[in-house]
Amino acid sequence: MLKDSHNDNSIGQPEHIKTRLPLIEKLTKNLGWEPNQIQFQPEWRVPKSPSEAAKREESKSYDGFPVDIAIFDTVENLGNWEHIQIIFETKKPDVTSGISQLEIYMSREPRVKVGYWTNGSDLVGLFRDAEGQFIRRDNISLPKPTDNLLIPTKEPIKWDDLDRINAGELKRVFSRLLDNVVSLDTMSTRRDDQLNQLCNLLLIKLESDKRAKIAPDDPVIFQVWENEEETYKKTCNYFEKMKLTHSDLFSTLIDSQINLDASTVHLVCYELGKYKLIDTSIEALSVAFQVFRNASLKSEEGQYFTPFPIIKSAVELMDIQYDDVIIDPACGTGGFLLECFSSMKNKIPNWDDGDAKAWAQKHLYGVDKDQINVKLTKAMMLILGDGSTHTYLGDSLRSHIWSKNWPYLMTGLKNQQYTCVITNPPFGKNLKMPAAESKRSLYTIAQKHILDKTTNKYMPVPNQYESRELGIIFLERCYDLLIGGGRLGIVLPETYFFSKSYLWLQDWIEERFIIRGLVNIPMEAFQGFCRAKTNFYILEKK
Repeated sequence: MLKDSHNDNSIGQPEHIKTRLPLIEKLTKNLGWEPNQIQFQPEWRVPKSPSEAAKREESKSYDGFPVDIAIFDTVENLGNWEHIQIIFETKKPDVTSGISQLEIYMSREPRVKVGYWTNGSDLVGLFRDAEGQFIRRDNISLPKPTDNLLIPTKEPIKWDDLDRINAGELKRVFSRLLDNVVSLDTMSTRRDDQLNQLCNLLLIKLESDKRAKIAPDDPVIFQVWENEEETYKKTCNYFEKMKLTHSDLFSTLIDSQINLDASTVHLVCYELGKYKLIDTSIEALSVAFQVFRNASLKSEEGQYFTPFPIIKSAVELMDIQYDDVIIDPACGTGGFLLECFSSMKNKIPNWDDGDAKAWAQKHLYGVDKDQINVKLTKAMMLILGDGSTHTYLGDSLRSHIWSKNWPYLMTGLKNQQYTCVITNPPFGKNLKMPAAESKRSLYTIAQKHILDKTTNKYMPVPNQYESRELGIIFLERCYDLLIGGGRLGIVLPETYFFSKSYLWLQDWIEERFIIRGLVNIPMEAFQGFCRAKTNFYILEKK
């Protein structure tokens, strides 16, 4: 049913009967709009001022300007201001007054793509182009749900036309895009694939920004073009070029092409094309990218989002220095790597972009087995201007299959080549490496340990292996990666260090590390993901 209210004082008025009701009849019965996408009674209210807009964002009541008809992108989003697409005005007696009123309403309703004025016979549209400018079109037809409402700018966008975007707005854009792909895209139906494809488009956008910065007089590649098909074609062509420089990310069949329909690609270009994403602050990125991070988390696989305050504090405790070579062997979406990069830039304020990029290329490394995580890490590092660093796709634990599946890890994860490892690995009692795999990768920490009553120490039993929790296996992987005297900062459950059932592990650690520090992490930090009590441990390799 259409939203209705007998208190709306427009009911019964000539304009409502002669113009609005016949218009709604055409939109729903002739053109295919769902009745529950349309709001007209009560009338949709447009904020009159920024303060009213702020009240709306906080779900508080406000007065607002009444709009005759409002159309939303889906039935599920009826009444959600983030998803309003079209407004109609039928009140004003002439087109000049009507268009003027539409401009006021659309300037206060930033998600509206097009406004229409009609008196029942004439129809004029006011479109918002990709840069937010209004373009009037006379003598047009009523819109169908399949129509492209996203129009390009009068002149192609160039580098100097790109605007900066704050964290809050970028987060809202990411949320809208994710919602739209989930609800509207006709080609991609699985959540993992949808997020993966959005990451592909984000990487294309970032590469486009880098190219535009180098060639500021050329049109930006990633923008809305003449129609959906042209936008899709240009974006896909650029993706083919990008795959050559990021072959490790696009080696699977699912990544051989953009698996989103043309209208979705056109929408993403419309939403992001006018913004300058590179050189954005790490704090802003951390807030905005949380949308994609949360969508990509798999708690059943031990993936937990590490809150930014914990990341920042952990990196401060590790006291990153210029000569450090740093790796996160379970980097997720790159939080620790990003903060290490930011920390060094703050310590050397006279660094230019070239200096920072050169340092990152030689000093920052990351590995994760989740393709989406690696793409998000590269995306965020690209935005910060480091050239995307050495972020590898692969399983950092199962070294016995590196040569077959991820040969580049044999170089990237060489033993004793890092001065600092900082990580929050997956852990949990149900997340274990089988004994046979641990044996093939030669993990001493997976050997069976028994108490030697002579030394009162737990000693490994030769050639006897047990299944081990992944968090424990990561301790040995980190140990192997470090040079002598290297530092390890790691988030692990408290039980590994203080429970009687892990006395054998405490002996294993004592033989190899000096414990330099322990920081308690409140359980609330991972609330909603994990109930394990964790600490951040700082260890030095003997």
